[in-house]
Amino acid sequence: MSRDFPDWVDVDRAVEGRRRFAGSLALGKMPRLLDLLDAPEPDAEIDFEIDAWRDDQGTARLDVRFSGALPLTCQRSLERYLHVIDGSSSIAVIEDEAALAGLPENLEPKLSEKGRLKLIELVEDELLLALPLVPRDPALESLEQDLQAGPLPAAPVEEEASPFAALAGLKRGRSDRGSD
Repeated sequence: MSRDFPDWVDVDRAVEGRRRFAGSLALGKMPRLLDLLDAPEPDAEIDFEIDAWRDDQGTARLDVRFSGALPLTCQRSLERYLHVIDGSSSIAVIEDEAALAGLPENLEPKLSEKGRLKLIELVEDELLLALPLVPRDPALESLEQDLQAGPLPAAPVEEEASPFAALAGLKRGRSDRGSD
């Protein structure tokens, strides 16, 4: 785990100083995420960057970017695969729930604890939100596209005589005789 960040951040100081926090986090440091992964290697890492700043409305903002690969279980094949994750989000740090009303919809709210945030938990939250609801290996998607390219030519099928067709023929024969 490379570190260029503290465990806890004073949000106001980070925002006023327009601080950038960056590093790599071992999966083993994120227990909630670890529980959702398929046979993870605790030493495997996720890279992240967080930029702190204040917008024109005076809201403390954090721009979070993350990338890496997470081992998941494909729900189609039930096989393990590495899910490449590369995402970003814009977070508005708020002091209380009353501040939610004034936030734009494009911002994710994050409630701070007495003006402080734990960076590892922040990154873990963003990774949890970025996980697919139904993990599917992209390699299987290309196989599915190949199958959808067109149907296989159908083998010629010999038509069997329908027993009802024979009955219909007999019935027609009787009705023809009755009119004589």
